[in-house]
Amino acid sequence: MTISDGGKRPAPPSAGLPHFTHWHVDMACRNVPLVDHLAGEALISNEEALDLIDFGSVQVDGRQERNPTRRLKGNEEIRLYWPWNGVHRFYEIDPGRILYRDRYLLAYDKEPGVPSQQTPADGYNNLFAALFRHFERKDALSPYVALHHRLDQETSGVMVFALDRSANRSLGEAFEHRKVEKDYLAWVKGKPSEARWISNEDIGRKGGRYCVFPRGHGKHAETAFQVIHAEADHTLLRARPLTGRTHQIRLHLAAAGHPILGDRLYGGPPSKRLYLHAYRLTLPHPITKSELVLTAPVPSDWPPPHSITIPAEPGT
Repeated sequence: MTISDGGKRPAPPSAGLPHFTHWHVDMACRNVPLVDHLAGEALISNEEALDLIDFGSVQVDGRQERNPTRRLKGNEEIRLYWPWNGVHRFYEIDPGRILYRDRYLLAYDKEPGVPSQQTPADGYNNLFAALFRHFERKDALSPYVALHHRLDQETSGVMVFALDRSANRSLGEAFEHRKVEKDYLAWVKGKPSEARWISNEDIGRKGGRYCVFPRGHGKHAETAFQVIHAEADHTLLRARPLTGRTHQIRLHLAAAGHPILGDRLYGGPPSKRLYLHAYRLTLPHPITKSELVLTAPVPSDWPPPHSITIPAEPGT
């Protein structure tokens, strides 16, 4: 067995980023159930090992494994991700935040601080898993939920899910071919010199984090911005990403000298939350092809104005 920390197994952290212990299964453990093997290697009880597996904190050869009775073959890589706050199941959806639902599609107003999907340490407290549990409890038939796009954990607002396999192809193509228009709201530091502009710096990774690069030195990214409301030292913007790069809006605003309030990662002023909200998605219905306009209200904990009018097109 090879342990990632050189032989001294770390204790589970109580706060901060999750870390993991990893090792390769000795051939002598061939045919041993995963739960028994995990308990022995991590020096925990079988009950604790079962809970960690059910919570989604265990990977076998890079894939989350939820079956505690899986028989090991030997030489698999096991990763045990210690959850931030222990095995604590706290998140379920609020049915009042469902914005739209029919047989094929569901739109939900995601809360800030909730991951869109599972994280390595936690397969329970995320919107995708919670929607599945909601329909599992509600419907007699086996539920189906498919994820086609994501929001950052700290970003709130509209997310769309397929509820029927027949919707997947059209919905996936709509996102892939940019038939989905996305309008975000962001409170940013300072007052932009222009009422409308387009940022087109490339985006890539450097030193393990996302950064902007001069055009031609990363992946093409383009975002249209428009001032909606200005205060003395901060401004409410509409942002429409014309491409779909990770952290695109946050990076373009930081590069423009107007980081989002609460964006600790990219230099935003300290605040109680990240003030980025996926306000509206406009897309063709995957079955009927009629236009759907799905709007998540301005969050109640945001500064005013809460009643706003956003033009259909951002312009330049």
